[in-house]
Amino acid sequence: MKKQLLIVDDDRSVCQALRKLLEVEGYKVFTAYDAAEAIEQFRHQAIDLVVLDVNLGDDDGWAVFQTMVGIKPFVPTVVVTAEFGQRERAIAAGVEALIEKPIDVPSFLQLIDILLTETSEHSLNRICDEESYCHYVAKDYSTFLRLLHERGSAPIELSPEIKAALPRRAAGSRKAPAFNHPTVVGDPTLSIPGGRHK
Repeated sequence: MKKQLLIVDDDRSVCQALRKLLEVEGYKVFTAYDAAEAIEQFRHQAIDLVVLDVNLGDDDGWAVFQTMVGIKPFVPTVVVTAEFGQRERAIAAGVEALIEKPIDVPSFLQLIDILLTETSEHSLNRICDEESYCHYVAKDYSTFLRLLHERGSAPIELSPEIKAALPRRAAGSRKAPAFNHPTVVGDPTLSIPGGRHK
């Protein structure tokens, strides 16, 4: 029987990208975009692991985690965040894993596999504030740096609106400097359908 995962993220494109990734890995995946939907899915589905982004717009992801622990205390949770400095909070809360964005996909998949194969005895031995209990994966910029290096010599094509907004120089003066490096926004490690990035 397939293991069942719940992904909670208010960014639908991230949710769908993670869903596709995890379905390819053989998991059955449910998604939720806010706290109420996440808790509803968690109550009514036999969830084996939760992937929870704690930045849920108007909702507090840490409160969602605490509610889920109150419902089913032994379901492992991987907290995902773009915020720096959340490790101590994750350890104090008793989170099994914390992974920072941009996500290192191979480490993320390995972490899920580890958590799903841990025994119930390990879950029973959970000790909050024990640093070794919470797996931690820091931000991974290797993909970003590789893309930047590969595209470093490709100029950016500016839209007419941006060109119009650039300061105009007096007639006969030098041209504005060319932009030679791309601007990458979001998480370049997660491919979004259509070739876009988050």
